[in-house]
Amino acid sequence: MARILTAAARFSGITARAFDLADLAYDLEEQGKDIIHLSVGDPDFDTPAPIVDSAIASLTSGRTHYAPIAGNPRLRKSIAAHASTQYGQTVQEEQVIVFSGAQNALFATMMCVAQTGDEILLVEPAYTTYDAAASAGGASPVRVALSAENNFQLDVSLIAAAITSRTQAILINSPGNPSGVVFERDRIADLVALCDEKGIWLISDEVYWPYIYNGQHASPYSESKGPSVSFIVNSLSKSHAMTGWRIGWTIAPLDVAHHLIDLAQCMLFGVNQFVQDAALTALDSDIPELLQIRKAFHERRDCLCAGLQSIPNLKAYPPDGGMFLLVDVSQTKLNGYEFAEKLLHSVGVSVVPGFGFGESLTNFVRIGYLSDTPVLKDAITRIEKFVKSIE
Repeated sequence: MARILTAAARFSGITARAFDLADLAYDLEEQGKDIIHLSVGDPDFDTPAPIVDSAIASLTSGRTHYAPIAGNPRLRKSIAAHASTQYGQTVQEEQVIVFSGAQNALFATMMCVAQTGDEILLVEPAYTTYDAAASAGGASPVRVALSAENNFQLDVSLIAAAITSRTQAILINSPGNPSGVVFERDRIADLVALCDEKGIWLISDEVYWPYIYNGQHASPYSESKGPSVSFIVNSLSKSHAMTGWRIGWTIAPLDVAHHLIDLAQCMLFGVNQFVQDAALTALDSDIPELLQIRKAFHERRDCLCAGLQSIPNLKAYPPDGGMFLLVDVSQTKLNGYEFAEKLLHSVGVSVVPGFGFGESLTNFVRIGYLSDTPVLKDAITRIEKFVKSIE
């Protein structure tokens, strides 16, 4: 039993507690409390009908058997084609490995690039599961905190200063969760050049790529001048309102892709056929609802930013992309956890305390613009009422 507990402890750090209040919010709702959920990144949009219909047709036609371990060849080819267009660089079908969601893809990628004794640099603010994914194979996660005063923009000099002889990989996320930062292209290019020079893998989590309100999405894959050092992790969860479908992928350098396939064999033995068929429809079909969803997120962002910026003692950082923003609550004399807990119990708004995204975020909360604007306006009114009550 001791060995099991020791291994499990790698996944049980402080960041794993970040969503405890979100779980409590659902419990309170079950008890009849009026709760507005702005914590868990599962927006209120339903999966577009053509994707759902494709899955139903696949199920009724008997597509319920094992799929190829690396993924349906047609889906891998489609992902490669879309990525080639997006990145302006050729992506081969053989580089694409399909997983059960981006989280699964990220976990597998981490397992393949680092081992006990290695270090993986995490750019902070960093999503809550990054530490556990980095340490799963025995590597040590090392945080590099970006500056709030610089709107959490990528600072390659800070990363360069953190590199040691043990550094095996660097993980970035743009558009970012929780910050909504969109890393500038020239900074991405500088980071790729640094990784090339040092012989370090660069892992890029790009699941929020369709949701950019200022600037343009830049990927390390676009900036590679020679053999790529980049792994790209992506999914359809956010881009196509398919959070519960659990379908994602890694685009890996060609000469190491087979390692991910070997891991996928013992990890999940292929993703459901009917889900992959639905994913193929999602990628290869013209779905008008997707443009409507992106427009709605932009409107929601503007609504939430305007409302929060009008509340004294809160400092909101407007996001350039994604589905979330960070709010500094230190002027309320509460830290992020105290603020989130009291906010939930006092006025029924569920947000995520910032400690789960890094030590530098202790006095922050993450708020998602995950509901329609009337609900967001209600949430803003409740948050303002709460803040005034503690002044």
